Amino acid sequence: MKLLILGGTSDAITLCKRALQQHDVIYSIKGHVRQPQLNAEIHSGGFGGVQGMIAFLKQRQIDCILDATHPYAVNISNHAKLAANYCSLPCLHYIRPAWQQQEEDRWFFFNDMAQLTSLLEKNETCTAQLLFTIGQLAPKFIAKKNPQQHYIIRSAIAPPISQTKTITGIESIGPFTLEDEQQLFEFYNIDALISKNSGGKSVAAKIQIAREHGLPVYILKRPEFQSEYPILHSITEMLLD
Repeated sequence: MKLLILGGTSDAITLCKRALQQHDVIYSIKGHVRQPQLNAEIHSGGFGGVQGMIAFLKQRQIDCILDATHPYAVNISNHAKLAANYCSLPCLHYIRPAWQQQEEDRWFFFNDMAQLTSLLEKNETCTAQLLFTIGQLAPKFIAKKNPQQHYIIRSAIAPPISQTKTITGIESIGPFTLEDEQQLFEFYNIDALISKNSGGKSVAAKIQIAREHGLPVYILKRPEFQSEYPILHSITEMLLD
């Protein structure tokens, strides 16, 4: 069976390694992060929308799609289900379980950046050292920042912003250890964390450090995703016979 794995996560790499034991695999990655070391063909750079994915599925004679993208990458997951439906192919979606809030956590949830701005103002973080780990920040959002706030923005690719006394960009890719995160929080004297609820272990250390220090964590809610195809929460379930 020829599988197309939509990757970009540590879970997808694990899935690919297991699938390679029995199947022919093409591993797709968007291309903005480091390339995985896999004994599979790597397709980098996306497909060009639903029509591009349909053309790829037909050209490469794909038998099944395994969608193991990031829980927040709903666009590619939507493209996958539409393309699979058009080509009458099976498709499985893997969504890793979210982190669960613990009793000692100080979590605040937001749906968009406007709501985040309101929460930050409400919770008196106007002079805080804020660590952003939600990817690129829109210029409009940065333009509205309180000049007394210090934004530390960590993302997989270098933020397209100018470094200033109150804006620090960090280009870095997980996994991050507890020691890594402890050093980062201490070096920048972090007052609050802004994060996605990515789930998994590779970037969970920041949540634990924030918990241990009693720091507020602002969580971007996961986007809703629905599909007529199976949505699974275990890598083992994704493996086909």
